Amino acid sequence: MKTLIVDDEAPARLELRRLLSVHPGVDLVGEAASVGAALEQTALHRPELVFLDVHLRGESGFDYVARLPEGGATPRVIFLTAHDRYALRAFECNALDYLLKPVHPDRLASSLKRLASPALPSAPVTEDDVVFVKAGSAARFIPWRDIHAITADGNYTHLHLCGGDRLIVLRPLKQWLPLAPADRFLRVHRSTIVQRRAVAELRTTGEKKRVLILTCGREMPVGREYFAGLNLHDS
Repeated sequence: MKTLIVDDEAPARLELRRLLSVHPGVDLVGEAASVGAALEQTALHRPELVFLDVHLRGESGFDYVARLPEGGATPRVIFLTAHDRYALRAFECNALDYLLKPVHPDRLASSLKRLASPALPSAPVTEDDVVFVKAGSAARFIPWRDIHAITADGNYTHLHLCGGDRLIVLRPLKQWLPLAPADRFLRVHRSTIVQRRAVAELRTTGEKKRVLILTCGREMPVGREYFAGLNLHDS
């Protein structure tokens, strides 16, 4: 398997190279210390697997993922980090695993074994998990609990966050519910999904139109065809 190492510390790259040398299925095709160099190596060698440091000087490993060409073959990613707060589920950046530094040989072997093993059923996604999104030229992890509403805009969607921020993401509305924590989000309009816990009030306007008032103060429309089955009870 063609493999690329991306880490801004030469000793860390050397140590990982040593650990990988005992795995005959790994073909190390390149190394990089920055996002730009990693993208050049990716275009040149087309690696199937990338060991990607989360923290690079002045950059992030997530920046590399965000700048990968759309529509191309995306390498599998194993994140490297010194902080276990990056041990996050529901990666959508094709992340296979994460490894804490210093990397333990047994833990590395376990990660590589996943490549050859059938995928195991995933644990259910919860509000404490995150979703990986690419918004413009940036990429970030968003906790599901921070997403109050999702609204459609053609093939794009707007994520309305609890702090008032709004992100525009290239993902149609229909793809969100299958990703979200079960029973925590519901579709209330052909163009709107809301988080149950973010709903403060259901209000009827003078035109007999119904809107949901979210805890952040936003108003979201309720479609007539969705009202009959609307269940805001937080199970």
